[in-house]
Amino acid sequence: MRKNTLDALKESVGDSNRLRKILRENFLTKERKEIRLNLVYLTYDFSVCRVLLQYYVIDNEYPDVEMSFEDLEAFIKKLGS
Repeated sequence: MRKNTLDALKESVGDSNRLRKILRENFLTKERKEIRLNLVYLTYDFSVCRVLLQYYVIDNEYPDVEMSFEDLEAFIKKLGS
């Protein structure tokens, strides 16, 4: 089920280098606590370097996913390759 939420993030980012850059740079700039994409909301917790991914509607098939900044960065890098 976690895969569904990650697939929704992948679909929301698509081939956009700009979105990938914004998501990664926010780790350092800390400009946005929340970033809303088409299908997924990302909530950054800068105090513990973690991100909560939530599908845009409550759905048991798309559970919330918590990731470290490092894990999210690795996932985003894979999207660009």
